[in-house]
Amino acid sequence: MDPGDHATGRDREARALLREWLRARADPSRAMAIRAGIERGAWAWDDVRRLAEAERVAPLLHAAVGALGIVPADLAHVLHRARCATALRNRLLLNELGRCTDALAAAGVPVIVLKGAALAEAVYRDISLRPMVDVDVLIRQYTLESAARVLKRLGYVPIRKETHPGAVAEYENEIAFRKGGNFPVEIDVHWSLFDSPFHQARADMDWFWNTSVPLGIAGVATRRLGSEAFLLHLCGHLALHHAGAGLLWEHDVFELLATFGAATDWHMLLSKARAYDLVLPVRTVLRHSVEAWNAAVPPAALAALCALPYSRREARVFARIRRPDRSAGQRFWADLMGIADWRQRLRFTRTNLLPSAAYMRQRYRIPHSLLLALYYPYRWLRGLRGAR
Repeated sequence: MDPGDHATGRDREARALLREWLRARADPSRAMAIRAGIERGAWAWDDVRRLAEAERVAPLLHAAVGALGIVPADLAHVLHRARCATALRNRLLLNELGRCTDALAAAGVPVIVLKGAALAEAVYRDISLRPMVDVDVLIRQYTLESAARVLKRLGYVPIRKETHPGAVAEYENEIAFRKGGNFPVEIDVHWSLFDSPFHQARADMDWFWNTSVPLGIAGVATRRLGSEAFLLHLCGHLALHHAGAGLLWEHDVFELLATFGAATDWHMLLSKARAYDLVLPVRTVLRHSVEAWNAAVPPAALAALCALPYSRREARVFARIRRPDRSAGQRFWADLMGIADWRQRLRFTRTNLLPSAAYMRQRYRIPHSLLLALYYPYRWLRGLRGAR
């Protein structure tokens, strides 16, 4: 299903146009065909600008068509301004990321740079093209306490308290840290690549680490995922964390395939997708990539992927995770059902239904300690009704 199927007709038209433009960045010969199409159509340029900004692809559109004279001057100016702002913000973020990874490495905490920062450096190779809200790194889980101490020395604090001590490390896949100041920065520290307990238990993190490759960030030597692991992560992230929707994430997959597709070991990728119960996420994303973007996936690899068997449990978990407009209660139930061990299920239930008093005070800004007990049933009711 196209991620734009639930949008209005005008949105679908604008989304299709943006895809066509973004593809033109990799194939400049398409520019004339796009120019002719624009001249024939009466485009709602406000819709195009709004969608480009909402989907965070304005810098990429500037690189694709901004200087070709085929869009109105005011829109070209908006795209150029977005690209300049992205370049400045990314330079500051990457410098801070380099500082953090250098300090972590010095403390014996190995790091793999993930998502936007890795894409900007290794795939786009132009920091003005790929917007970033925050930066993401992968560490080994046993180094979490050391990593937290290093980041604290650098001025970072966890954004949220844990429901109970140790709960995040046991049931989540990341902790977000934030540093304030004139240029606030958020760094998300991951020890697993997927947030569902089901996929956390199945993904062999040793493979992701063992196949990682060197990457330089702001003059600091670090690492990124290898091409097969990178593609597996992006497909899983898009399908499981963003319900398959998002032009920027779609373009990341398209661009990664254009950059590393020819050297990708497709047999290995499919083998790992099946071993980690990621067949459906990878199939969903790559089929859409080929159909909507004409991405560089070998036909034989796509046919093998479409024929790849998957477990009943993967199908159930995938359906639960992909359910549109899931309530907090539905998300809790999906995560609970993804945990195989009954003792872990009981601990997971307790930590979510009965968080610590400190967590409750921060989460709900409880004005008086006498009201604390009332906020537990309030939390349960909000979860059942779908509020976050």
